[in-house]
Amino acid sequence: MVNHRVLLIGFLSLAIIIGLSSIFWPTHSLSDEHGHGHDTDNHGTSSEVNYRSQTALVFPIQEHGDFDLPLIKVGWTLFRDKGLSSNNSVSCESCHNLQTNGAANTAVSVGVGGAGARNSLTVFNAALNYRFFWDGRTNTLKKQMDGPVHAPLELASSWAAIVEYVASSPEYETLFEEAEILPISADSIRHALVAFQESLLTPHSPFDRYLNGDQYAIDSPAKKGWMAFQELGCINCHQGQNIGGSLMQRFGYYDSETKDTSSASNLDTGRFQMTQNDADKYLFRVASLRNVADTPPYFHDGRTNSLEEAIEIMANIQLGQSLDQSVISDLSAFLHALSAPRPQVLEILERE
Repeated sequence: MVNHRVLLIGFLSLAIIIGLSSIFWPTHSLSDEHGHGHDTDNHGTSSEVNYRSQTALVFPIQEHGDFDLPLIKVGWTLFRDKGLSSNNSVSCESCHNLQTNGAANTAVSVGVGGAGARNSLTVFNAALNYRFFWDGRTNTLKKQMDGPVHAPLELASSWAAIVEYVASSPEYETLFEEAEILPISADSIRHALVAFQESLLTPHSPFDRYLNGDQYAIDSPAKKGWMAFQELGCINCHQGQNIGGSLMQRFGYYDSETKDTSSASNLDTGRFQMTQNDADKYLFRVASLRNVADTPPYFHDGRTNSLEEAIEIMANIQLGQSLDQSVISDLSAFLHALSAPRPQVLEILERE
């Protein structure tokens, strides 16, 4: 009887352990995470989607808080004003088109002094970046403004000249008063421009909705592309809310033209042009992939308008791989899923 009682207690204990483990032990396995062992064409469950959003290195864009519309309106007006340039011919919007994608549709933009040397990045979601400019020379929107204001190939102006111009305008006097940021100064102008750019967020892309639990927000090719994006290592550089915009990486790691960083080259040497430090040769800021399907041409030199060609180039010179066309197509589908409507605040401002 004792032996039977021991066996009975043992079986009951095992049953309790199994029952508790089914409640508290995670059922999501590594093979599930990478799409192996099940039909990858099937939509994942909400728990699987939530698990991915918690463990991945990318995150959805959150809704912008309450808009300080009077302040943002000042920044919006300044951003579009060609009077800020030294010859009244160029505005911030000249290189960052607010009607379309927040960027230029040419390889390089043209400012007061002529054509620039690098492609103009989008201002949409720029506030989510940690580094600014292709060479990552600043890490705040406020500091970033000094570049285009003084650059001969951009506004070719100065803060003193801009303050004098803005302060002489009755329209600006009224706008600054309504925003409660008088007196007009370089600081108040920067403050308004920063507030405006911080409002240019584009949440609600299909991929954001997918990360937030809507398993039907993206299709099967986009899901396969998302998995390939992780497995290939793209996510190691393109990460965070903006899926890029924060890290500095050497461009052309497997490119024969950039392998020897000690040799002279007619290529754009990136951060080296600013620091003259050999270790900085060909270092560029990792671009954000938000709305990337809508912001050709691509790369710092605008070398291609084709998203699939850009994917192929990145695979070759950054990963040292030649991808099958099916993988390129899946990655393209994923990148298209990062497109979102224009910033809501622009619709509000344009209706006024």
